[in-house]
Amino acid sequence: MRRTCEPSGPHETIDEQMRTGGASSSSARASGAFPWKAAVVLALACAGSAAAQNSSAQETPDLTGLSLDELLDADVVYAAAKQVQTLREAPSAVTVVTAAEIRQHGYRTLADVLRTMPGFYVTSDRNYSYVGVRGFDQPGDYSTRILILLNGLRTNDNIYDQAYVGNEFVLDADLIDRIEVVRGPSAALYGNSAFLAVVNVITKKGRDLQGGELSLDAGGFAARSGRATYGRRLDNGLELLVSGTLSRNGGQRLYFPEFDDPATQNGIADHIDDEGFSSAFASLARGNLAFEASLVSRDKGVPTASFGTVFGHPSFRTTDKKHLVSLTYERGGQNGAALTGRIHYGRWEYRGLYPFGEGDSALNDDSAVGAWWGAEASLVRAFGTRHVVIAGAETQDNFRQDQLNFDREPRVVYQDSRSSSMRGAVFAQDEVTLTNDVSLHLGLRHDWYQTFGHATSPRVALIFGERKPTTIKALYGRAFRAPNAFELDYTGAGYKTNPLLKPETIETGEIVLERTVRPGVRLNASAYLNRIQDLISLGRDPLDGRFLFENAAATDSVGVEVGLEVKRGRATGRISYSLQRSHDQATEQHLTNSPRHLGKLDLAVPLLGKRLSAGLDAQYVSARRTLAGAQAPAFAVANLTLLAQRVAGRVDLSAGLYNAFDERYSDPGSEEHPEDLIQQDGRSFRIKASWRF
Repeated sequence: MRRTCEPSGPHETIDEQMRTGGASSSSARASGAFPWKAAVVLALACAGSAAAQNSSAQETPDLTGLSLDELLDADVVYAAAKQVQTLREAPSAVTVVTAAEIRQHGYRTLADVLRTMPGFYVTSDRNYSYVGVRGFDQPGDYSTRILILLNGLRTNDNIYDQAYVGNEFVLDADLIDRIEVVRGPSAALYGNSAFLAVVNVITKKGRDLQGGELSLDAGGFAARSGRATYGRRLDNGLELLVSGTLSRNGGQRLYFPEFDDPATQNGIADHIDDEGFSSAFASLARGNLAFEASLVSRDKGVPTASFGTVFGHPSFRTTDKKHLVSLTYERGGQNGAALTGRIHYGRWEYRGLYPFGEGDSALNDDSAVGAWWGAEASLVRAFGTRHVVIAGAETQDNFRQDQLNFDREPRVVYQDSRSSSMRGAVFAQDEVTLTNDVSLHLGLRHDWYQTFGHATSPRVALIFGERKPTTIKALYGRAFRAPNAFELDYTGAGYKTNPLLKPETIETGEIVLERTVRPGVRLNASAYLNRIQDLISLGRDPLDGRFLFENAAATDSVGVEVGLEVKRGRATGRISYSLQRSHDQATEQHLTNSPRHLGKLDLAVPLLGKRLSAGLDAQYVSARRTLAGAQAPAFAVANLTLLAQRVAGRVDLSAGLYNAFDERYSDPGSEEHPEDLIQQDGRSFRIKASWRF
């Protein structure tokens, strides 16, 4: 039932390169006006940028020979080309978020980070969080068009291909070392779901702690959590990190005007949107081998009465569990060569209980279990002074893709499918140095799927001025999203399969400009055109009235993104504005849940020397069309944090105020929701203490 109303490393070699300036491609080569709160955000941004420019910094140097601090300031990236590069060299528009930024701004989840990125926005139906990119996030899409990686390992499940970004993500935010956000299609390297963006989450290592850490926090809505972590790099080269987290949120009192009737508790859902989760992570590395394991289990109460369930019923809950295990081998060689091989295993479980009346006899039980194993290998090598080539192959055996849906009493089964599938791919990319300041990137990947056949994904990038203050990138890419197991196999009540269903594709053209205005101040701008064909959407067979997934719609998205990043001493800031238009090609109608304007601000400034600092992050989202044709009003949300480091030597204290102005706003609902608009959280707070030992 969760989906049945859906509409249309461990990497030692890589890690050492990123931390110590090892082999890189550079060394191998010679609608509507803004509300007043948005105006406040922009004013704060300008003031913050001006203040930051009065601090000291140095220009971003070449990677070779950099110290650790210099390398982190250089903003290197791995995910854009599966090799370490500076942002200027990367054949994409990329933003990097560091552990220091996550700690300063009090980001609690991956969703908190992504909503601050240029061109990104996050919506919630009070069950899951969903990510929109460059104007595309139709209600009910479940984030299948972005790929989330953990140290380069795919984390999307193998039944719905959903990218999980809330508390159901497999890693505690405190364990993140950096996040690489690559905008645009990257299927030439990663294949399926690398459609609109790729997000690579890189974990901390044992050396980052060299001891233990205990963290406790409490906040609004009766939230509380605790984390215990231990990490160390031993003299014999063995490096380990283990961590566990427990969290609980008691929920809040919510009002839904659609149910404002005495028979339905006057529309009040009282603390039934509670949430609890537990997660664990372990990594062990020595020499060329690294092992990682992560798991998460989340239980969530759902207050929206979606799918026609009883409003306010405490039995309406969803549970998600995920386990990921990987063993990676990495080895460096001559000419900047690097060989990487990995085998991995994953398991994902979902269960939902849907009350359609009182008592167990009216419960619908919905579940899915996916399990897979896979292997991948890649080789990066320089040929002479003008070519850096990466080539690789991967395979994945989805040996379990089970879906079950039934009423408990009497037992009536609507869906019981037990399927499996295989996929494989080969890819190659050549980075060609044409002149000292001009490079050409040519990439190609060919995927084979047991379910539908073949897909080929090219990428071309021409980069001018990598070593000059102004860099211009001309980019072209094509990507695909394969029909997932749910879209192919679901035959529950009122549904049927479509044997003609095929992948949807996207073609993107983009121009990116990156300019160093002065040391520590960087301007970014991009203009893009996305064209999506054969968009997979939910339709109805006119002959029997049953739902089926079909390749129906085609859409265009055109937009401009402009941003300014400041890193001046301990003062940092990032401000961006996005103008975008996404519409159906046939009707020219604007897409649902697609804002025309996005404004973002992140600012961190020291207050009292090195011990105390303040952070502000704010987002403006313009009005969005809902499924009913109404408007979700524009809103601006600001979050404030204070961070006190090394209090009493070993303790860090932080306090965060989220939605500080108590903005009342809503996100568009999906077809399964009786609500056209779903209200979001008001003002809340969190206090946190971390003790290192």
